[in-house]
Amino acid sequence: MGIFSKRPETNHDEQDRQIQDAKREGGRLLNEIRDRIGDGTATREDKRIFNATQKRGGRIK
Repeated sequence: MGIFSKRPETNHDEQDRQIQDAKREGGRLLNEIRDRIGDGTATREDKRIFNATQKRGGRIK
């Protein structure tokens, strides 16, 4: 950034690492929800999250 910029310096490697970590965590949580749906112990919130990921799954990489 320039001398007069008020925006903080961006560490792109750190941002990429955080994004990948969040994707891994999201995948792990989705697998847990799938397991609960398979067991029949899923809550209403689990089903809501699962249905939302099925509708948006192809658009989020």
